[in-house]
Amino acid sequence: MEHIAELGGIVTGFHVTEHCIDCMCGKNLVKIDKCSRNIICQKTVFEKEGLSRKLTADKEQIFIYDFCTLYVLNQKNYKRIGKWQLGNDLSSDICGMAVDNNTIYCSIRNGKIIAVDRQSDQIKEFIVSESSIWSIQIYDSYLLCGTVDGKLLLLDKSTLCAEKKLVLGKKNIGSLYLDKETVYAASHDGKLFKINIKNLEIELSTKNAHKKMFHCAGISNDMLVTVSYPCSEIALWNKDTLEKIKVINIPLKLSGCTHIENNFMYISSRNILGIDRIKINE
Repeated sequence: MEHIAELGGIVTGFHVTEHCIDCMCGKNLVKIDKCSRNIICQKTVFEKEGLSRKLTADKEQIFIYDFCTLYVLNQKNYKRIGKWQLGNDLSSDICGMAVDNNTIYCSIRNGKIIAVDRQSDQIKEFIVSESSIWSIQIYDSYLLCGTVDGKLLLLDKSTLCAEKKLVLGKKNIGSLYLDKETVYAASHDGKLFKINIKNLEIELSTKNAHKKMFHCAGISNDMLVTVSYPCSEIALWNKDTLEKIKVINIPLKLSGCTHIENNFMYISSRNILGIDRIKINE
């Protein structure tokens, strides 16, 4: 384990680019130079601290949801481009987010998706599920959504209507990871699935991937990487067979954020003041 960013607080989300790491810490966004590890930009964005914010980004903008509020910021200088309150309380907060070139898709508790047009700021609302959606991935002209009641939905992005549904169980499909024509899904009942997207059929599954909640972090050296924060462990899997290759025990706590770059994983957690980096395949 290598400590690469000391920020004096918990990093609740981050995005890694070629040269920098953009981090949420307390009320601030902080940009870290990957080589020098110095802070090169810092700005107060939020009125108060929070642990449930989520962040994603593209080459130009950063997208953050914080309870019921969506923020869009310039990635270079953190200047605010837009801010929308999409809900009002615990029955209408934001649970997940995905972004393409044209639209920001925010899943709202109890099965709604709000689509925000990135050019016009126009907002459209769609009811797509009977239960909440925590995990969203973009696949070509579709959205892949994992629902709290155990389904995987394939939605047409133009209409947000479900073209296909796959029942994976009864528990939350809390994490999805896309690899070409395959999606890996992590269920809160401990099952890990490998699914063919084109026909939306299960190719493989395994029980007891972790003893507690986990998520699919990505692919490294043809291995699928899963992380369970409550179990303080990282697992490496043969991505084709779902055979477990290795388990790495590492002190973690409750939740966090990961990013895989070549043979390294950047990781934050509630017990890390900043960001650590671990070599996956030693």
